[in-house]
Amino acid sequence: MDETFKFPLLTIPLRHDRHVVQARQRARDVAALLGFEHQDQIRLATAASELARNAFRYAESGAVDFSVTNADPQVFVISVTDKGAGIPNLAEILDGRYVSKTGLGMGLIGTKRLMDHFHIASDSMGTRVECGKALPATAPAVNAASIKAISAKLAGGTAADPFDEIERQNQELLKTLAELKEKQDQLADLNQELEDTNRGVVALYAELEQHADDLRKVSDLKTSFLSNLSHEFRTPLNSISSLSRLLLGRTDGELSEEQEKQVLYIQHSASELSELVNDLLDLAKVEAGKIDVKPRHFEVNDFFGALRGMLKPLLAGNSLELIFDAAADLPTLYTDEGKVSQILRNLIANALKFTRKGHIRVTAEIEDGGWIAFRVADTGIGILPEDQERIFEEFTQIEGEMQSQVKGTGLGLPLSRRLAELLGGSLNVESESGQGSTFTARIPAHFGKTEIEPLAPLLDQEATGAPILFIEDNRETSFVHQSSLKNSNYRTVFVANIPESRAAMKQMSPSLVVLDRLIDQKDCLYYIEELRSQGYSGPILVVSVVDDAKSAIEAGADAFLAKPVPPFNLLNVVRELIEGAPSKTILLVDDDEVTRYLVGGALAKVGYRILEAHGGREALRLIKDETPDAVVLDITMPDMNGFEVLREMRKSLASKTIPVIVHSSRELSNQDRKLLLDSFTFFYPKQAFSGEGGPRGLLQVLESTGIGL
Repeated sequence: MDETFKFPLLTIPLRHDRHVVQARQRARDVAALLGFEHQDQIRLATAASELARNAFRYAESGAVDFSVTNADPQVFVISVTDKGAGIPNLAEILDGRYVSKTGLGMGLIGTKRLMDHFHIASDSMGTRVECGKALPATAPAVNAASIKAISAKLAGGTAADPFDEIERQNQELLKTLAELKEKQDQLADLNQELEDTNRGVVALYAELEQHADDLRKVSDLKTSFLSNLSHEFRTPLNSISSLSRLLLGRTDGELSEEQEKQVLYIQHSASELSELVNDLLDLAKVEAGKIDVKPRHFEVNDFFGALRGMLKPLLAGNSLELIFDAAADLPTLYTDEGKVSQILRNLIANALKFTRKGHIRVTAEIEDGGWIAFRVADTGIGILPEDQERIFEEFTQIEGEMQSQVKGTGLGLPLSRRLAELLGGSLNVESESGQGSTFTARIPAHFGKTEIEPLAPLLDQEATGAPILFIEDNRETSFVHQSSLKNSNYRTVFVANIPESRAAMKQMSPSLVVLDRLIDQKDCLYYIEELRSQGYSGPILVVSVVDDAKSAIEAGADAFLAKPVPPFNLLNVVRELIEGAPSKTILLVDDDEVTRYLVGGALAKVGYRILEAHGGREALRLIKDETPDAVVLDITMPDMNGFEVLREMRKSLASKTIPVIVHSSRELSNQDRKLLLDSFTFFYPKQAFSGEGGPRGLLQVLESTGIGL
């Protein structure tokens, strides 16, 4: 859960008993707005109440955060944090072995049972409890737009009186008891019917289990027999082949013409037996599930080139023409190249055996639904309709005029079909006697998927700004990057690997390339040199979990960011790299994530570089390190309030004249305003930002400070 991106909804500080009640109320309100049913609303409200009460009772302060994950399914998350002394007997509590002095001590266990997700971390610095419940399947998906709507509704509501809350809880309990009584009556009627059904199911299950066990034993015996037989044959066959080579090499003297013919027959027979053993062993591995699919990205043209070179010796002294033809619009494949090669080699070798003259054509083309069709068409003797399925049976060979002239194991085609199915595809044949045959192997272009994703599935068609190419193999990270730039006018194209990037570079001229360093577990810094050698001269930004900016810059990158990348940081760096000049920097100081998200998004959209601080101490550190052009400052914060932050700023010569915009929902008294009054301090309340003034009013205040864009 910690690595999943979350949409923040609301934060409630825990400084008074009434805040515990408010946490329960707000949890229920949010659950209702998210589409939870009545019973789940009660469960979520109870969980929030229990966790908030524990935090306030034992740590005397804390905070409750509500958010929604972007995972599938989405989860409504309740996080409660405090800075108390921690829970020394946490293991006993979670095991149900602890009873508090008050006789309770069941709040955490009860909450854990009510929720789909539960995690707790506690030490001497404080405790963090996170729980959540998946959104109902019928509920609408939560996105940034719906988050804003929910936040607006929550902001417009008012907290109820604690006594009203108690009355509301009583009504909920009465309603729940009535529902439980009704369900109890229904369960009593069903219980007898289930008991009768269970007896029959148990007997049937025992019989099915016995049959399944017998089938497993037969399958295991067959696989074991084939494997053992194959291994036992290999040693004598290798010996026969080696001895044949010694005799044909005249190591121990000359051979007569008849003797040489006999040894050649022996060698040829040993070779056929060796081929049979190898096919048997491959079939045994497939049936036992011991063959692993090792997918990798590759281009069909490169693959056909390697296959042509591999099969060239088979054409020596043969009048047949072997033609390879790949369609021009084929995507980069992601499947097991070795197994596709084995399938086509078997099909081509089979075609060579039964084709006297003409050609063998190997083609590849894309079909609807994300399939690649490999076809091997020959001008050979063809196959009768009644034999077209028999050829895929093990050890089956069709009688015919050419059958006596060629030998085979009868395993090549069955093995090829099994391999095609292992890759998620199929192998079939179309043929007419005397007119040749066409074998078609259809496999997914992307192993494990049956649909090809478009080259740029996340391309923003409405944007008109500079194009950016993102090379990122993690879909969740791509979504986060796209969300970070959604308020900009940049056109974003996302590809999942280097081959897709090469194809994209042929179709576009990006103003910026953003490269994930690790793709398919490979270090891709080498691609920077390839981009430069192909004529790309624009900026390159490397993003990676490997926090090694030096290697990225030495490889030719213009900038580096370590994952996870804060949304505003990505937009800041992208804008600076494309536009070639740093933007004016605004530091947002507010403990409320929703406020930082809304204000930061509005300012970033018009071109400001955004820094964030969730408290006063972090703000002072950033002011010292970054020297922002202006500060948007909240007054009420848990560690240092806005008065203290401003006082420390004005003590320092470096930050003494930095404009500060006081942005708070607190009603400021005349005394407060006197404390804040200086020629570099301005006021823009949160009520004005969420009202008619909105972002435009805040931008006007920034203009008045002298740092407008």
